[in-house]
Amino acid sequence: MCRKYPDKAIVTLGYGPDFTVLRSRGVLMNIPQIVRELQEEIPSGSINGGGLRTKVLAKLAEKIGKAEVEMG
Repeated sequence: MCRKYPDKAIVTLGYGPDFTVLRSRGVLMNIPQIVRELQEEIPSGSINGGGLRTKVLAKLAEKIGKAEVEMG
């Protein structure tokens, strides 16, 4: 994605049954803060291990969508 869009801010999100991998370039995100917020907003989500996958991923995507970008 970074090679395809060299001048764009990029966020990639990979996930499996019990994990999420997040990488970004040019996006201003505070991941520890996002994790804390998700833990508070979805207490039944077991954010640091398993949980309500669909609901957690939807909230995570929502938060990423609100992040400021550094690149044009």
